[in-house]
Amino acid sequence: MQFKEKVEDIRNLEGSLKRILLSGDAEADLEIPLDLLNLNMNKNDVIIINIDKNKDENYKNKYDIYMWGILYSKNNNISYISIGGLIFKIKIDLLYNVGDKLYIGIKFSS
Repeated sequence: MQFKEKVEDIRNLEGSLKRILLSGDAEADLEIPLDLLNLNMNKNDVIIINIDKNKDENYKNKYDIYMWGILYSKNNNISYISIGGLIFKIKIDLLYNVGDKLYIGIKFSS
């Protein structure tokens, strides 16, 4: 599943952790350590998010960020994915089951 999102806000959390608020194909909220990844993201940037059960073997050429997480909750059309303890909340009923391992690719749109 692919989503085109616009960065609405970036909030500082603990340490280098940021909370990215997104809107577009689906509202989303993503915790990510941008500074540790040496990535810069700004308000109004557009990103493409791809979520899939299958690992993309060509991920290094396709995405700026690639990670995996576990879909741990779905309710009221909101899906929650834990990425090593970081939370990715997306307001859409993903077509996957709780407990599924999901791969998340993020590409900064040019």
